[in-house]
Amino acid sequence: MAYLADMHIHSIYSYDGQMRIESVIKRGLELGLKYLAFTEHIELDQITLKQVVNRYKCYCEELEILQEKYPNIKLIKGMEVSNPERHIDELQTLNNLDLDYILGSNHLLPREYSKKEVLLYYKRILQMVKNGGIDAVAHLDYIRRRIDEVILPIGIIEEIFDTIISNDMALEINSSASRRINEFSFPNDEKLKLYQQMGGSKVTIGSDAHRLNEVFDNIENVSQKYDFNKGIYLKRKFISCK
Repeated sequence: MAYLADMHIHSIYSYDGQMRIESVIKRGLELGLKYLAFTEHIELDQITLKQVVNRYKCYCEELEILQEKYPNIKLIKGMEVSNPERHIDELQTLNNLDLDYILGSNHLLPREYSKKEVLLYYKRILQMVKNGGIDAVAHLDYIRRRIDEVILPIGIIEEIFDTIISNDMALEINSSASRRINEFSFPNDEKLKLYQQMGGSKVTIGSDAHRLNEVFDNIENVSQKYDFNKGIYLKRKFISCK
């Protein structure tokens, strides 16, 4: 079955988004999509919780109006929370909001190529999944945007995957790698095979679109390549697209 969803999109409600929500919806309908997840950036190192909640209210009001206007495509209310392991109390508040989907991500990229820095990057992700409060891990090896990680000890990835599986989370396959580093996806093929070998099955797929021409970018190819239990989230529940 075709994966007719994009589970990682940033509109103008994200600091770097360049798309109005209605424009994304029209593009999604042109592409024949059934689901669009607006996962607006939450950068708690740069914005207060009160500001987040106020922005969320405006964002939800617009989504609800547009959902009535466009009933043939499901609009998913999401957030991408940067480094939630650093903001435990704030994350608890976000979990009390009427959200469909929370992505957790690590945007603290190393500035130098060293085993210590690479390991620290993944230790942050490990702490994030151990703490919980998120539904899926976004672009696991986003670090590859900046450095080669051939020195990565495989054990840390295994521990992350084991925790994701044990905590019944999903792993995001992020198709933006095709336009950012000319590779197929984040995580790369090696890590996705390891995830599958360890018993991981639940995945979401997202384009990480910030511009209109990036919506659903390469998702069809990614979906066809990997045999996982591909799904979406509604009301914080994983729904398989099989």
